[in-house]
This record gives sequence, structure tokens and C-alpha cells, in this order.
Amino acid sequence: MFSCAYTRKTLAFLLTIAASATAQPLRAAMDPRFELSPQALEETPARKPAAKSGRHAAHPRSRAGQLPKNGTTYVIKPGDNLQKVLVRSFGLSDNEAEVLIEGICRKNNIRNIRHLKVGQRIQIPAPDHRMEGATAARETDRPAPAEPASAEPAAVGKTFTLTAPSPAAYDELETLRQIKGVWDSIVPPKDGLSKPLTLHSPTFTLTLDPKRYPMYATMDGGRILVDGKNTIPPLVKALIEEKEPSVQIVSEAPANARQLLATMLETAGFYSVEENFNLEFGADPKVTVHSDFKIEKTADSLINQDVILLNNERHALPTALREVLGKNGFTVYEPFAAPSPLIVRPPRNVAQIGAFAQPEMVDAILASLEVSPERDRPLNVFEADDNGISLSVKADRSFVRNGQKYVITRFDGDAVTYTLFRILETKGYRVIILDRNDGFRKSTEKILSGMKIRGTYGRHDLIREEGLPYSVQMSGFWLDDPSLPGGSLFLTDLAIDRVERSLLLENGFNIYTR
Repeated sequence: MFSCAYTRKTLAFLLTIAASATAQPLRAAMDPRFELSPQALEETPARKPAAKSGRHAAHPRSRAGQLPKNGTTYVIKPGDNLQKVLVRSFGLSDNEAEVLIEGICRKNNIRNIRHLKVGQRIQIPAPDHRMEGATAARETDRPAPAEPASAEPAAVGKTFTLTAPSPAAYDELETLRQIKGVWDSIVPPKDGLSKPLTLHSPTFTLTLDPKRYPMYATMDGGRILVDGKNTIPPLVKALIEEKEPSVQIVSEAPANARQLLATMLETAGFYSVEENFNLEFGADPKVTVHSDFKIEKTADSLINQDVILLNNERHALPTALREVLGKNGFTVYEPFAAPSPLIVRPPRNVAQIGAFAQPEMVDAILASLEVSPERDRPLNVFEADDNGISLSVKADRSFVRNGQKYVITRFDGDAVTYTLFRILETKGYRVIILDRNDGFRKSTEKILSGMKIRGTYGRHDLIREEGLPYSVQMSGFWLDDPSLPGGSLFLTDLAIDRVERSLLLENGFNIYTR
């Protein structure tokens, strides 16, 4: 009995050594990206394993301390990816690496970790001191692997299926559908995008639910896979990268639609994408169209007048402005545009003064101020003195406003006439003297100053509201006076065309042409 038992133990020991020796070459040949525990496939934000308790609970030690305390600089080499660099070069676990990658992207302004360039220098920050504890906690919380039913070793080469975990249904699916509708209008559609992404090999089959992980075409015939909840495990990402390099994973939350669009546009292979693009029409007045993204699909987009403007959460562009953009080769897409706002504010008036000779121009300015003057009225200089002397002087325009008497006249170079008008000032008149060559700006400045109405000349923002996809600037006088209708008035001699008029009216302006 003793001899047989000893023989069985010896045989088992030798078989164990043989199995270890056989497994060692396979282990050395494995791609480090796939050296992950099977439990990594089951870790998703939607399902956390139950905590393991008792005196046999594991307490693995984090290896994040191998990074210098102040971080370090790393130069990208051929075949590198961030996960591989952190795990292989700095000894981090896969969980630690995944957490730190977010900080690396922020610090180096990296939007797509698949677009790293050989020779690129990246700053690797020191891991957050909380990361070690968090990672250790995740390791501790994992349940111990179940014991096999028998001592039979796992079959080598057996086919198994990896199904990526699906997050719970979320409202952002509607956002992805909205993007899909616009995306298919911009990028030539590709067959099979609505089907599950399925990868096959002799040892595994990987399938991703297209409802949870939708795909979009790229300009070069590839595909973008959106992982909106960032729930695809590192192993599955590595398998997709290895087996289907034409698929590029974008891990941006649909809740931040603008950032998701920015990353997708950068990944899609367009000739040019420009954020926060402004397009100006005219010099003065000037209409500026504000767009979140300008897209040139090819190098000939400008020549072919095939440029895309894509807005995220701005209000919808008015029809008149969309027509102007269309005539100039710009197509506008607004998948999340809010309805045009209902403008409720005190009346704002714009008075447009035509190109008149000076006397008619003065009449138009006064009419905008709701003043009706008398023309060429003779004024008796000594009327108030009652001294039996009558000396009258002709005033080009005279009127009374708020109990104050005003005179507007033109200086003709006669010193005597000038003196007589100055005498009128001593009799209670406010005299405004214009030179014959005074144009709109100079004449208005003198009239406003004489009438003590506050007003500044310059290029003013008539329309500039948060969320509006356009703004309007125009030169003129912005008047602020309680006696004016609505307390304010914009006075200009510039022509206002159909589009500018439409925008002003839509934003609550009243326009009067004088």
C-alpha cells in the first residue's frame, strides 16, 4: 500500500511539473494586452461583484507606485498604446491604467487615444493617491473563482463566446439616433452598420449589441463604434483593435452631445473640421453666423460649394439666413436645435435715415426724435425786451421740446448772423449751429448734444444673444433717453437689406425708414 500510494503521489507531482513546463512557452508568447483576468469581462458600472469577506479575503498590493511621484515623460514607440505603456513599462494593473488614461488625455489634450504618433512626447501624471485604494478595493471585492468540478485541465483550443456587457437602456439613445440621421446625410452610408459587430477566430466569437454600441461610417470606408457609457472592457477593446482595425471606438457620453460630435468628426477622416467657426456677411451692417463646426469633406469642398455647418444646441437659424448660406455653398445641419426664442422685451426702435441733403436729413433726424420743427421762421432778437426795436433773424429750424426752445441753423460765414444767434441764446434759446459740410454723424452729434440726449456713435451689437447662431452689428447712434419711445433708439444712415431687416424684426425691433 505504501509503495502504491507513493507511486501515485510521485506520478501526480511529475504530471504537474510537465504541465507547468508545457504552459510556460504559451504564456511567454501571449500578447500582453490580453493578459487579463476573466473577471475583467464582468466589471461594468451597471453591475459590481459582491464583496468578498472573511479572513481569506485577498488584499493585493497596487503597483502604481512604480511611477515617479511627480509623473514622467514618455516617447511613443511603434506599436504603443496607452494601456500597453502603463501596464508593461510602469507596472500598473489594467484597472489602474484605465483610470490613469483619462488623466493623461486631459493633460496632453488627447481626444483620440488611437491617434498617437511615433515620437510624440506625452506627460504621464502621477496616479491619484486615491486610485491605489480604489483599485485595491475593486480587487478585494471580487468573488473568488469557483473551484472546478473535477481536476480535469481546461480543454485547449475549445471555442468560447465573448458577449460584451450591455448597459441599461438610457435616454441618450435618442441623442444617438439624432446624430445618426445627420451623419448619414454627411458621410456616404456603409452597408451593415445596423448589424451587430461580430468578430470570429478559431477560439472565440465576439458580438456587440448594435443598439447599445451603434456604428457610424467614416469617409475612408471604416466605422466608428460609440461606447457612450464606456462599458467595453479593455480586453474587448484590444480584441477589436487587433482583429478589426477599421473600427475606431469613441468613448464619449451622449449626454455631452457636443464633445461626442467633436470626437466623431475628428475620427471620421474629413479633410477639415473647424470648431467655433464664424462666417461674416457684409462689412457694415455685418451679419455673423456662428457655427459649432465647419466641415470640409474633401479638398475640393470649397471649390464645389459643398461645406457643412453643424450646430449642436444653438437656436435654429432663421429661414432667410439659411437661404443666404445655401446660395453661398453652405449646408446647415441642426440636429438638436431649439425653437427660435419668443422675444419679449420693451420696444426697440431703429430709425434708418436716407441719403438726403442736409436740410432734409435734419428733418429726418428730428422726426426720429418725434420733433416737428417750424422751417425758416423769423425770430425777433429783442422781442422779450419790449424796447420798441424789432430785429429778426431767420432760423432754418425751430421747435419747443419739454418746455425748452431750440433753434437749428447753418453757419454761412457771416459774422453778424453768427452774433445774432448767440444773442438768441441769452434770450433763452438753445442754438445748434451746423456747418454746411456736416454729414449725418457730425450733424447728429451736434443735435443730440444741443438737446442733451445721451447717445454714443459706434458699431453696436444690435443682436447678440446667448445660444443664437448669429449676431448683427451696425454703426450708428445708440440713444438712451426716458423721453424717447421705449427709452431707447438706434439711429443710422446705413441701408438695411432684406435679411438684416428680417433678423431685426424677429428679435423684436421696430424699423422706421425716414
